[in-house]
Amino acid sequence: MLAKIDRTKVAEAVVRHLPDLRNVSTADTLEEAREVVSNNIYPHRLRLVEPVPKSLLCLTSALDLGECGLGYVQYGHDVLIQSGVITEFLLVKTTLSGNGQVTCGEETVASKPSSVIMTSMTARTDIMMTSQCRHLTARVSREALEERIAEKIGRRLTAPLRFDLEAAADSDFGHGWLQLLSHICLLSATAPGVLAAPEVRRQYARTMIEMLVHSAPHNYSTAIEEATSQPLPWHVRRARDYVNGHIADIRSVADIAASIGVTTRTLQSGFRKVFNMTPAEYIRRARVEALHQALLGAAAGQSVTDLMQAVGIVNFGRYAHYYRQQIGVVPSVTLKRNM
Repeated sequence: MLAKIDRTKVAEAVVRHLPDLRNVSTADTLEEAREVVSNNIYPHRLRLVEPVPKSLLCLTSALDLGECGLGYVQYGHDVLIQSGVITEFLLVKTTLSGNGQVTCGEETVASKPSSVIMTSMTARTDIMMTSQCRHLTARVSREALEERIAEKIGRRLTAPLRFDLEAAADSDFGHGWLQLLSHICLLSATAPGVLAAPEVRRQYARTMIEMLVHSAPHNYSTAIEEATSQPLPWHVRRARDYVNGHIADIRSVADIAASIGVTTRTLQSGFRKVFNMTPAEYIRRARVEALHQALLGAAAGQSVTDLMQAVGIVNFGRYAHYYRQQIGVVPSVTLKRNM
């Protein structure tokens, strides 16, 4: 049976790498190990490289960050993890100690502490872990990655997203990634109450996604660099600044277009090209973010309705729905947590 582990029974060298000390489990059999790691990271088939004694001694810990997740795993014996084609997620594997092997399609690399491995989302993945391996694996939503890249380049992705299988740990991305994971695990161990807030966990997920989009090598890296190096068209820049500076007063996209001297159609086209969204969608997201900041800084006695009106929201029910989609909870939850 799966059993919760007392922190005092886990070696200190392992504790500092656990994403969530309140979610630590062991498994003694092959089936139990497959089940607990599948639930924490990704469904897979698991088999032993060689016949072993009865106890498999699998240890795992996981932290849910919303669009991302972070899982630690180690086995007491050499195992082969057969994940198939992982289409919904990118797995970013960091080897803390030991050596193993990751195969994605026709490409195979050694998993070792000197590199970070990013699996394919279009080819079969097999992972071999020895009994000395200690892995910290991030599970990142493919949809979230693709949506963010599309926003940056201003168009839909025309080819499947592919990250380089291996990135050096001493590269800018490698340094940043390892430090971010180390920070999350340290925070979990020393201040678990901070990570208890869903908004905080989601913010870390956003940081992980941004780091992968901007710093990890992938087949859209050049397109992002080109898109972000080009200045915004003057009318898009002025409209963006107008939205951010007059969020409580905006009544229509036509009003914005008139204020900067262009047609509504020109503004629509510019926003789609630059932000991959309509001006109305941009305004909606900006209002939700303004409401979120207002809720976080609310004074005693202020209500959700008051704060909605302060940022120009008049359709309270619809924006409560938008807020939950974008932030993850309803506005009243954010307000209560801030009181």
